[in-house]
Amino acid sequence: MPPALGVIGIFGFTMIWDPYMLPLLVATDPAQYTLPLALRSLRSDDQVGIGVLLVGAFLAMLPSVLAFLALQRSFVRGLTSGAVKG
Repeated sequence: MPPALGVIGIFGFTMIWDPYMLPLLVATDPAQYTLPLALRSLRSDDQVGIGVLLVGAFLAMLPSVLAFLALQRSFVRGLTSGAVKG
């Protein structure tokens, strides 16, 4: 896979996986919330402990980390290909 496709793939996946502003403005029902909005609503609830919030944050981060690990070699090559002279 060309290095640029790995970089574009990781950045594109992260932009699709973690939307916050548009769903915050558009979603009216808590059933329509994305994962970051659900975590925000969990944080404001006094009944929910910090452990539940940390597990939710870990589960939200897990797909992005797995996508990076899958495309890591291509990502690093794509970032460093323009920086190397010669």
